[in-house]
Amino acid sequence: MERRALGIVAIILIGLMALVAAAGLDNLPRSVKKQVDAAGGLLVNDRQTLARDRSEFDKTLAEDPALFLKEADGWKARLGQDQTKLDAAAAKLEDLKRLAKANHRRDEADVERGLKEFNALREQALSDASAVQAEARSRIEFKHELPRRLQAMKAGYESLQSLDAGADAGQVRKAMTDWPAKREDLQSRLDALKNYKAQAQSVWDSSAELRAQAGKGNLADSQLETLSADAEQIGKIAKEAKEGLAADNTLASQLYTSWDKLLLAVDGRQQKVRIVRTRFPDATLAHGETTSEERSEPLDAALWRARGSEAPTGMVIERKPAGKYDSEAEHTVQAPGYAYLAPPGQSNSYGYWDGGVWRWLPEYLLLSQLLRSSREPIYLPDYDAYRYSRSRGEVFYGRNREYEPPRRPTGGWYAERGPASSGAGGFGGGGFSASPYRSRGAFSGSQYRSRGTFGSSGFGGGGGFRSYSRGRR
Repeated sequence: MERRALGIVAIILIGLMALVAAAGLDNLPRSVKKQVDAAGGLLVNDRQTLARDRSEFDKTLAEDPALFLKEADGWKARLGQDQTKLDAAAAKLEDLKRLAKANHRRDEADVERGLKEFNALREQALSDASAVQAEARSRIEFKHELPRRLQAMKAGYESLQSLDAGADAGQVRKAMTDWPAKREDLQSRLDALKNYKAQAQSVWDSSAELRAQAGKGNLADSQLETLSADAEQIGKIAKEAKEGLAADNTLASQLYTSWDKLLLAVDGRQQKVRIVRTRFPDATLAHGETTSEERSEPLDAALWRARGSEAPTGMVIERKPAGKYDSEAEHTVQAPGYAYLAPPGQSNSYGYWDGGVWRWLPEYLLLSQLLRSSREPIYLPDYDAYRYSRSRGEVFYGRNREYEPPRRPTGGWYAERGPASSGAGGFGGGGFSASPYRSRGAFSGSQYRSRGTFGSSGFGGGGGFRSYSRGRR
C-alpha cells in the first residue's frame, strides 16, 4: 500500500514539473531576456563610436603635433583604457547570454546585476573617450582664437581693476555710515573685493612674459596651456567680483526696508499673506514709503504643527525691522503694529503717545491701516499688556484677546493639544514655549526698547504688573 502511494506521489510531482515547464513558470522574465538580446546591438554601436572618436582624435593631433607634446601620451593611454572597458563589457555580455540561454528564474537577480555592470562599463568608456576628444579640440580652438582670448583676458583684468570700492559700492558705503552695527560685516565684504583684485593682479603679472610672446607670435605650443589657464582664471575672478559687489549692494539696501508678513487666511496647504514694506531714505526712519502686496504661498507647516489652535489670521507671522538683513527676519507670531510703538512717554519716527493713546504720524497711517492696527486705538494699557506678554515669552493676542484664533475641540490639522494654560505648545494663555517660533523675550534688539524699569506704566517697583479690566477706556 505504501509503495503504491509513493508511486502516486511521484506521478503527481512529475506532472507538476511538466506543468511548470510547459507554463514557463521557471523561465527568466521576458523583459530581462529582451535586455540581454538588445545588449549585443548596443555593444556594436559602442565599438563604432569609440573607433570614430579615436579616429577624430588622431586627426586632431595630426593638425598640430607640437601643441600636444605634453598631453598626447596621457590621452592615448586613456583611450586604450576605454577600449579595455568595452572589451570587459563584451566578456560580461557573454556570461549574460549563457544565463539567458539556460533560462532559469533563479538567475534573474544575477542577470539584472550583470546588465547594470555591462551598461556601466560601456557608458564610462564612451564618456571618457568623448572627453578626451573635447579636450584636444578645445586646445586647437584656443590657439586659433588666441588674439581674441588675449583681448578678453585684458578686458577682464581692466574691468576688475576699475571696480571702485567707493563709487561702485555706494549703497554699501552709505549703509556703513547709517547702520554702525553692520559696519564691520559690510567692511569685510568690501575687503573681499580687494582680495579679488590682488588675485587677478598676481595672475596678470605672472603671465606677462607669455602674453608678450603671444603678441609677437613667438609663443611655444607647450606654453599655450599655461596661458589658457591664466586667461580663464582672470575671467572667473572678474565675474565673481562683479557679482559679489552687486550682491553686497543689494544686501545693504535691505537695511533700509522694514517689512511685516500678515496672515490673511489659510486654505488647505496654502496660506494667503500680505507683505507690508516700508522703504526709508536713511536710518532716521522718517519719510518712509509704504507699499504692500498679497500672495499665496505654501503653508508654514512647522509653525502650525507646533501649535494647538487655529491659524492666527490677522497676526504678523514674520517681521524684519529696518537695520537688519532679510536673513535676520523674526519668525515669531506678533500682534500687528505693536512692534512700531515707542515705550510709554516717548515718541519715535512712527508716532507718539498722547493722553495714553498712540497716535500714528500722518505719513505712517497707511502702514497702520495695512497692518489693520488702526481698527481700534491702541491705549497705554494695551501696550503694557503687550510688553508683559513679551517679557514672559508669550504671544500677545490683544488685551481683550481680540486677535486670538478659535480653538477646535476635535482632531485635525489644527487640533487642540491641551489646555491653553498648560504651556505645552499652545498659543493660548499658556505661552509659546514649545514652539520653534516662540517669542525670545522683550524687544532687546529694538531701537525702541525701554532703557530702564517699566515704572508706573506697568512694572512698578514692588507692585508687579498692573491689572486692567477687559473693557476699553
